[in-house]
Amino acid sequence: MNAVGEQNRMTSSTKTWLRGAVAGLALVSMFGAGALLAPYAVTAQPIQVAPPKAAATLPSFADLVDRVSPAVVSISVVTQAKPSGAASIPGFEDLPPELQRRFQGQAPQQPREGRGGGSGFFITSTGHIVTNNHVVEDAKEITVTLKDGREFEAKVVGTDERSDLAVLKVEGKDFRYVEFDTAVEPRVGDWVIAIGNPFGLGGTATAGIVSAEGRDLGGQYANFIQIDAPINPGNSGGPAFDLNGRVIGVNSAIFTRTGGNVGIGFAIPARLANDVTQQLMKSGKVSYGWLGVTIGDLNKEIAEGFGLTGTKGALIQSTTPGAPAAKAGLKRGDVVTLFNGVAVADASDLTRKVGSTPAGKTIKLGVYRDGGMRTIDVVVGQRPSEAQLADGTDATPDTPEEVAPASGPLGLTLKPMTPEDRTRLRLSPEDNGVLITDVEDGSPADTRGLQAGMAILEAGQRPVKTVADFAAAVDAANKASRTTITLFVQRQQGGGAYVAIPLKK
Repeated sequence: MNAVGEQNRMTSSTKTWLRGAVAGLALVSMFGAGALLAPYAVTAQPIQVAPPKAAATLPSFADLVDRVSPAVVSISVVTQAKPSGAASIPGFEDLPPELQRRFQGQAPQQPREGRGGGSGFFITSTGHIVTNNHVVEDAKEITVTLKDGREFEAKVVGTDERSDLAVLKVEGKDFRYVEFDTAVEPRVGDWVIAIGNPFGLGGTATAGIVSAEGRDLGGQYANFIQIDAPINPGNSGGPAFDLNGRVIGVNSAIFTRTGGNVGIGFAIPARLANDVTQQLMKSGKVSYGWLGVTIGDLNKEIAEGFGLTGTKGALIQSTTPGAPAAKAGLKRGDVVTLFNGVAVADASDLTRKVGSTPAGKTIKLGVYRDGGMRTIDVVVGQRPSEAQLADGTDATPDTPEEVAPASGPLGLTLKPMTPEDRTRLRLSPEDNGVLITDVEDGSPADTRGLQAGMAILEAGQRPVKTVADFAAAVDAANKASRTTITLFVQRQQGGGAYVAIPLKK
């Protein structure tokens, strides 16, 4: 085929293709611009999703919450705010108006009402409700709201500041109630359900686990259960349930840097809560055993200074004259290691053991003293009120008089104590010791927090009456190749405590 014929054939084929393409375009234009082409003919099938294995094992708490939530209540409180500044001075309101203005600039305003709230739960069908002491403290009006919306005015049956528990009472009967589980201790990892009134949002349920047990929050009587079921302000006084619907704790505190939940909450254990609430319902108050001692924990340095190999036990730092401990012969420097034959873990453990002992009962304490063990019988007394224990006055430090040179390697400047020093430090006239008048910057004493104005009553388990006594005790500790020396230091604020000071070599 020549070139012209080939060209004619290609031209004819091209024309045939173009005619088909134009026809196709015309077909598309019949459906209008943007029309969708028909899909491939495929039979639709549902996507097969396997059930999640982990989720299948998780329980639902709905039935439990339905069963126990009618016993949980929201508590609203009206308090009377206390006057501040000059208006808080006793007798201020009786002063003439011109003197009031001179002190305060104007006459004091009437105290304003404060409002707060929390949670609680019925423990009897006749209207007894458990909550926290701090929820109803200083309340002049208390309103309880049930899940079904009914409201009741509540009266305080009794409160206990030390355990932070309170019992209220509303008039009525046949209330749905729950019980404390005092038979079984919750274990770390057990499920826990918290129901309460966070941020005023009543009837809120959250779930989590017991994340720790035996938490000591410092200065608190309860040995708290730590939970990660979210609790927030307003949950205070509400119950923490196990999966059987029994109360394992009373929600009382949270750890937070933001004011909201960060996954760490604390509940008062059911066994303690039950004991306290039963006493409050019976007599309106709670009785605690008392020894009349100030105690502290041992650390490795203090234990080494006493010649102990471990840090278990409670170290007696002072005794109250005439109190049960002093009458039994306990004294500063004794280490209590046994309580009725049971080991004492630390100061908080001894506090709880004594507190749960009825007044008048005799206990046997295993005490380490002067390198050996002895048993001392003590008749437990009745603990005074918190107000009585806190009673006392502060004094202004006097100006140090003539001082002695710094003693030994500890960097301390000392002088004998005067009667004024003893009064300021709340010591008896019979208490001997030396007063710290200066502490060298960066010295071993400085690193352990010793300050001018404190007094040293003991050094190396020896009583200190003079500066020479102190120097001799330091010298004896060095000759015995000790790495620390244990001092008993009396502070103006906070009482006395043992402090281990490193010895420079």
